[in-house]
Amino acid sequence: MENSKKMLVVDGDPINEKLKLAMQNVHYVDVLPSIGLNVHSILLHDTLVMSRDAVNRIFERMHTPINR
Repeated sequence: MENSKKMLVVDGDPINEKLKLAMQNVHYVDVLPSIGLNVHSILLHDTLVMSRDAVNRIFERMHTPINR
């Protein structure tokens, strides 16, 4: 983690309050809920860290058909 220039931490919806408090003083870390994850955010960071809950929610969202 010491060599990371920018890190993105993705958590489930809503973001865990303890995680948010722990990361707010670390200047190179951004925290997003899984619903807010997008390609642009990923490309702006050097490291991506995701909780198991975030991975499961994104997996569900990617496999849900779009109803139009």
